[in-house]
Amino acid sequence: MKLALMSGNLLSSAEMRSEGFEAVQMFFGGGADGDARDPSAEDIDKALQAADIALAAMTLHVDLVGPKGMVREDVTRLMRCVQKTAALEERFGDNPRPVLVWHPSGYPEEDVDDRAVFEGLCNGLMTACATAERLGIVIAVEMTRAGSVDGAERFWRLQDRVGSKALKVCMDAANFVPDRTPLVRAVRMLGPDIAIAHGKDARFAENGEVVDYGPTGSGCLDYPVYIDALQEWAQASYFVLEYYRNRDDLLKARDTVRACL
Repeated sequence: MKLALMSGNLLSSAEMRSEGFEAVQMFFGGGADGDARDPSAEDIDKALQAADIALAAMTLHVDLVGPKGMVREDVTRLMRCVQKTAALEERFGDNPRPVLVWHPSGYPEEDVDDRAVFEGLCNGLMTACATAERLGIVIAVEMTRAGSVDGAERFWRLQDRVGSKALKVCMDAANFVPDRTPLVRAVRMLGPDIAIAHGKDARFAENGEVVDYGPTGSGCLDYPVYIDALQEWAQASYFVLEYYRNRDDLLKARDTVRACL
C-alpha cells in the first residue's frame, strides 16, 4: 500500500512526495444538490500535476435513503458522480479501476421503517452499481457505526442483495471497530472487497460510545494489527490518512503507519 492524504492545504504541492505521499483523495459536493460544488476535471488535474501525484479516490457524501426508503434524488446524484468518476479514468494511479467512495451521512432517526431503509439501500445501489460496472469503476462503501451500513456483516448482507462486482469497501476501521465488528475479523471478512483503506483513530467512553475521532495513533485502534491484517487479506493500493488537525498530527500519523508497513 502507498500512502495518500485527503485533499487539504497542510502540505504544499512540492512537499507531497518528499514527505512520502503518492496520492490524494478528493471530494464531490455533498448531498443531492452538490453539483455546483464539484471540482472540474481541470481543477483536479491542476492539483495532481502540481504535486506529481495520483488520484486515490473521489468521494461523495449522500444518504441514498430516508426514514421510508430510497431517496431518488440522492440515487440520481450518486449516478452522476459515478459518471464523473469514470471520466477521470486515467488519473487513478495504482488502482486497477477508478474508485468512488460512497459515505452515507447517518441512519434515519424518526418514524423509521427499517425494512424500507434496507430495501431502499439495495435498490439504490443496484441502480448505481449497474452503471458503475458498465463504466468500469467501483463504488466503495465507507461503513460508519452511525450510518446505514454499520459493519462488515451489514455490508455482506447488502452485497448479497446487490450482487454487483462494482460494490466494494472503503475500509476505515476506526468507523466501526471494535464495537460493530472485531478488527481482524472485519479485515478478513472484507479483504477481497477492500478497494481503499483509511487511517484515523477513535476514543471511547465507558459506555462504549465514541468520544471523538482523531489522527492515527491518538486513540484505541491497534495500528500494527490493522496494517498487518490489511497486508494479509486485502489488496488496497492506497492507505489514506485523515482527521489530522495540524502538520505535526499528519507527520506523526505517517510515521505510525510507516512503522507498521
